This record gives sequence, C-alpha cells and structure tokens, in this order.
Amino acid sequence: MTDNPRRQIVQQVIADVGGAFVAGLGYIGDRLGLFKALARDGAASSSDLAGRLGLDERYVREWLKAMVSAGYVECDLDAGTYFMTRDQKAVLAEEDSPVFAAGAFQFALPSLGLTERLIECFRNGGGIAFDDLGEEIPESIDRMHRAWFEHQLTASWLPAAPGMVQRLESGIRVLDVGCGLGRASIAIGQAYTRSSVVGIDPHGPSIAKACGLLAEAGTANVRFRETDLESLPASEKFDLVLAIDCIHDMNDPIGVLAGIRTRLDDEGAVFWSEPAGSHDPAENRNAPGRMRSALSPYHCLTVSLAEGGAGLGTIIGEAGARRLAAEAGFGRFEKLDVASAMQQFFLVYK
Repeated sequence: MTDNPRRQIVQQVIADVGGAFVAGLGYIGDRLGLFKALARDGAASSSDLAGRLGLDERYVREWLKAMVSAGYVECDLDAGTYFMTRDQKAVLAEEDSPVFAAGAFQFALPSLGLTERLIECFRNGGGIAFDDLGEEIPESIDRMHRAWFEHQLTASWLPAAPGMVQRLESGIRVLDVGCGLGRASIAIGQAYTRSSVVGIDPHGPSIAKACGLLAEAGTANVRFRETDLESLPASEKFDLVLAIDCIHDMNDPIGVLAGIRTRLDDEGAVFWSEPAGSHDPAENRNAPGRMRSALSPYHCLTVSLAEGGAGLGTIIGEAGARRLAAEAGFGRFEKLDVASAMQQFFLVYK
C-alpha cells in the first residue's frame, strides 16, 4: 500500500474535523446574529461589528478570520474590514432566500451535544425520542427545509408529477403527513386555493407554531391537527397525500404507508420524498450522502429506535422505498424526474 491513499484519508480527517469546528462557529454566528449584521450593515471592522452586537471584539475578530478561511466571509486587508458577497448573504443571512442554509448549523450543534447519550444507546440499545432532542431541533429542521417548501414545492416538485398541478388547481383534498411547522401545507394552500389541506403531526409544539404561521399567512383552506395518522378517522379520504422526508423516521413505516393507502381515494396518489442516496453506502461518497449518512445515528435512526421502531436510518434509497411501498400494498410506484441534490421523489398509487 502506497502512502497516497493514507494521505488522502488523513486529509479527509482534517477536512472533517475542520468542518466540525466551522459548523460550531457557524452556529455561533447564526445564533448571535453576526452573519445577519454583517450582511445588513455592510463592510465593518471587527470592532465595529462587535460594537453593533455588544460582543467581545477579540472573539469576533477570530470568528471573522475563521469565516474568511471557510469562504463564508470576505476581507479587505488594506481597509481592515470584513464583508459578505451577495451569494454569501443569500446562503447564510437571508431566511427567505431560496438557498438559505444556515439552519443546518442550528441542527448540527444541538445534535452533536447529544453524543454522550448516543454513546449509551450504542452500548445498551434504544434511542433518543424526538421530544427529548431539545427545542432547537424542530425549529432548525423548519429552517433547513423552508426554502424547499417556499421556493421549490409548487414551482418544480409537484409539477413533475403528471397531471398533479391541474388536479390541485381544480380542487382536491390534500393530507400532509408529518407536517412539522406546516410550511408545505401553507405553500400548497396558497398556490392552489381551490384545494383543501390538512397537516398532521403528533408533536404538539410544532403544530402550535404551524398554527401561528398559518395565522400570519391568512390562508383559509389549510388546517392543522396535533395527531398521528393512526388517530385520523379511516373514513376521511384524500386525493393527495404528502410524505416529505419523513417515512424513514417512522416507528412503523410500513404500517404508516398502509394507513395512508387506506385513506386514499381510488384515484389518489402519494407524493413521497426521501433523502437522495443509495442503499449501497459506497455510492454515497459525496457531500449530501456523507452528511445524511453521518447525521442518521444522531436523528433519524435514534428517534425511531427510541420507540422500538424499525430504525431504517436516513438513507433508504429508491430500492428501500420500493420495498416499503410493495409491503404496504401499493400497486404502482414511479420515480419522478426532479432535479435535486438532496431529495428523490416518488409517486405511489393504490
């Protein structure tokens, strides 16, 4: 064995450890408003930025230098100032941007803080329930996914399903399973005013926030319920069921899919997304696959195992989705042609 493969592995360790510390500083910058202040007020020295936010200048200066090294901030050495480009602002400071990504920092750091508890799970089995992950996790998931729902769901995702937009425009009944803070439900309600949308989630705090967002949006054809699918009346039928990035988290994914199937009208469909990736881990040696695979024990796997669930993990791939759909009794499964580095999409019929 030559030194070259070893050097590559060492370089990967350095990159991963560096990325972990950058994520920590990214979390600090997001939480303390450093990114937003720099984006909003323009070029500033470390003293100016620290003064605006009431922070210690020496820490702010070191944070700025690290963010320049990470490519998140720029600097003018002659002027002694730091600034952000338009693209950096869009990704790190503008919450309503179609490419906003700083919510990932908020997801990563609280998750990594659970490492000692996760070590006990490695030793003894079981898991960490969603309600025990902390208050920041539901909010961070919403912030990570907001751009999807506000900029992609009705613009490019749903139009990839043949005939779906026409049906939504004419008016159908939609169920959003695992709706979280409800942005997908609200986006569909706003785009297709003749359709009615019900968003369900068993996590009470998330539903409370969803109702708050709904009140702000003033969308009359959307409502939310704090419930799981099993508690939804079997007699209540829907033309379209959304299952966005959630089936793999379920305690009983086959049972949930079977329950969805019984609540579909005969011509109804499930619009289902799963993280991009393959059941073959060697095929996930790319940035999205690396991230999703690594976060799985911290979130998707552990929240399922905490309830004695199936523990599928984050990446099940198309092959895993097809297997689940077949075992749940669905007769038709289509993979949709949607350009996305993060998600893959399926349309499933009874």
